[in-house]
Amino acid sequence: MYFIKVILLVSFLYGCQSDDKMEALINSSQDFSINKVTTLSSAIKETSGLINFNGRIITHNDSGGEPSLYEIDINTGNIIRTVTLLNVKNRDMEDIAQDENYIYLCDIGNNSNKRKDQTIYKISKSDYLSEEEVHAEKIMISYQEQTDYTSTNRSTNFDAEAVVNVNNNLFLFTKNWGDLKTSVYKVPKDKGNYNLAKIDEFKINGLITGADYNKNTNTILLTGYSDFRPFVVLLNNFSQNNPLDGKVEKKVINVTGSTQIEGVSANPDNSYYLSAEENLGSPAILYELNLKN
Repeated sequence: MYFIKVILLVSFLYGCQSDDKMEALINSSQDFSINKVTTLSSAIKETSGLINFNGRIITHNDSGGEPSLYEIDINTGNIIRTVTLLNVKNRDMEDIAQDENYIYLCDIGNNSNKRKDQTIYKISKSDYLSEEEVHAEKIMISYQEQTDYTSTNRSTNFDAEAVVNVNNNLFLFTKNWGDLKTSVYKVPKDKGNYNLAKIDEFKINGLITGADYNKNTNTILLTGYSDFRPFVVLLNNFSQNNPLDGKVEKKVINVTGSTQIEGVSANPDNSYYLSAEENLGSPAILYELNLKN
């Protein structure tokens, strides 16, 4: 029965995507190594996003946590600095991104399907560096394709946990519980209220939980999981306005601690930090991922 299910699944996927993309999706040409860096403080046990801001490793908690940014000591996993957002409530903060001048804290979780107040908080980096309490501008978003806000239990295609800045554009990747695709949307950077139009989608056969961009290699790395097994997806050779129209490579990764990887940051040496939430008795953990050519 299991074999028959696999055959049916592969046949279905081949019907949805081109052969070359499907081959890359199943068999990534990239080898990886992943190692534990440190256990994280229990105060950030629900780490859900990650950035490397000039050597400052910054994370945040997701739903129910304080509306704060936390700098991590990568040697101990302890918090060495906290910056609180004064005009913000943490509904379901799921990712963090950055450009040259701003940090974008993304309260975009919507696994119940009923939210109409998804917000990306735009924080000045100069304020972040000089203050312990800051105000943020608000970028309010919704999806043109979403017309039904009936409450569901993890079956929506309008949840999201991944936002990335690429060449001064913000892109949001959805976490589709319903069809296991990810859709990509471009998000304006100016404060305001925006109804977003889908750019593209891809049958990733899993749930996307994080994203970051490595400008040195022009690569987007997505994190996600399927059946509680974490994976990473590399996006390369994409056009300026569509991160999903290039090469897509997916590879399952094996870790010995928490498998609920939700944060990712690209590092100057082309490695990546991945943060995993506390899960099934395992504490929150910071991992390091290296790609092997």
